Amino acid sequence: MNLRTLLTKASLYIILSFLIFINYKFFNSTILQSILIKDYNTSSYTINSSIMERFDLSIPNITQTTIPMKLLKGRYYINEDSIQEAIKLFKESLKINPYLKMAEGELSFAYFKLKEYDSAYYYAREAFRSLPDNNTHRRAYFQSLVQRQDSVELMDAFELIKKNNNRGNWLQYLLARKAISKKNTPEIDSLFIEYKNKFNLESDIETSMFQSRLFQGNLAVTDAVEISNQAQILYNEKKYLEAAKNYELSIQINPYDYTFYQNAALAYANTEETDLAIKYFDKVIYDFQVQDGKAHFYKGILLLKLNNKMEGCENLRMAVNYKFSGQGSYQMYQTYCR
Repeated sequence: MNLRTLLTKASLYIILSFLIFINYKFFNSTILQSILIKDYNTSSYTINSSIMERFDLSIPNITQTTIPMKLLKGRYYINEDSIQEAIKLFKESLKINPYLKMAEGELSFAYFKLKEYDSAYYYAREAFRSLPDNNTHRRAYFQSLVQRQDSVELMDAFELIKKNNNRGNWLQYLLARKAISKKNTPEIDSLFIEYKNKFNLESDIETSMFQSRLFQGNLAVTDAVEISNQAQILYNEKKYLEAAKNYELSIQINPYDYTFYQNAALAYANTEETDLAIKYFDKVIYDFQVQDGKAHFYKGILLLKLNNKMEGCENLRMAVNYKFSGQGSYQMYQTYCR
């Protein structure tokens, strides 16, 4: 074997080893992508930032949905209160894909947590002005405008999204306007009537509850989480229908958090509105694809109560597979389905 042959084989070996290494890195990245995107879509955190340190986020540095991996990783640092680390990742992701404006929205929330309100406002405005019909951008921007007590810019922002068929835009604006004015105004009264007419909500219970909150001065109710907290109080008081309607208000303001749908389902399961309970359980199971077994378990219990044993037991079986409530789901399955 001559020297040229040896060199050729050595080169091929090096190239093959490099390709195997790259493919291995890409495979690991693909696994991580699926987890991160699912968590993002369901507003959940199934892993922690330390796990991601085992992965090379530069291969690839962008997901199939064009969301930068570093941006998704930053969410976990925010969740763990490592806000400066999150900000660093969000800023790096700005350079990777400057067109999504997701990084600007996340930066706004991060700076708002740090009470660096000028920076929060700057990035929120950038995100909203580029993509105004986006619930996350709207929430970040309106939050900053309330903090700045800027009703003029808030009105201008609302004009950009008012025409869209999105109830959340109207609800968030009305709450923001009330938070700034701290009292009822003719504009708020007029807009609320326009809102009801636009979406044909004259006899809607959920809208009546929102109206009560808006005009009775509960100024703490500024976003979906606050409304959800009020719903939990009603649920604990066994006011299940009122609780469900409040969870639906939370959904209108922030439709990306699966827990609002799940809690609405649990509330409706205790009323005559069992069809709505099943609808929201299915939203959690099939649209958000949450795999902790909770929605399966309680949907299964509800279906058994409705004498639908076959489908009820299938949902309980899935809860067992997901190990929901330890041995609890298994014991329930053994009791009613064996």
